Parts: sequence; structure tokens; C-alpha cells
Amino acid sequence: MLSSEGKVSSKRFVTFVCLLFMLIGYTANLFWDFTIESDLFQSLQWIVMAGLGFTAAENFSPKEVVEEEEPIKTTVTHEYDYSDDEI
Repeated sequence: MLSSEGKVSSKRFVTFVCLLFMLIGYTANLFWDFTIESDLFQSLQWIVMAGLGFTAAENFSPKEVVEEEEPIKTTVTHEYDYSDDEI
């Protein structure tokens, strides 16, 4: 459920919650004769499919390249003579 930056991804979280609801509804319909509206079940299916698709597409998208700045070049404008004669 973590994204590549180590934070919780909202797409992955919503997809996981919808998948969990789908599995609960499917199990309740299969074992306990609890009827789930087909529109609700299909909506959850589309959310899960889209969420998995978008999450998979993230891995194929180009990563942002952070360019390092060149160091600032300084120009020497004065040269000092530190000879012992002047001290």
C-alpha cells in the first residue's frame, strides 16, 4: 500500500478497500444467500480494475530527473601578497 516514496498511496488504499468489499459481498452471496445489487458489485469491480490499472501504469511512467546545479564559479578579483616584508 506504500508508494515508491514510502507514503501511503490513496489509489492503492481505495482499491484495496473496494476489493475487500467485493470479496465480502461475494462471500456473503455465496454462503449466506445475501443478495448484492449487481450495479453495486459492478461499480466496485470497475473501481478495482481502474485502481489496479493506474497503479500499474505508475511503474511505466518516466521518473522525474532532478538535475544537479553546477557549482557557482567565483572570480578572484584581488590577489594579496602575504610576504614578510610588509609586516
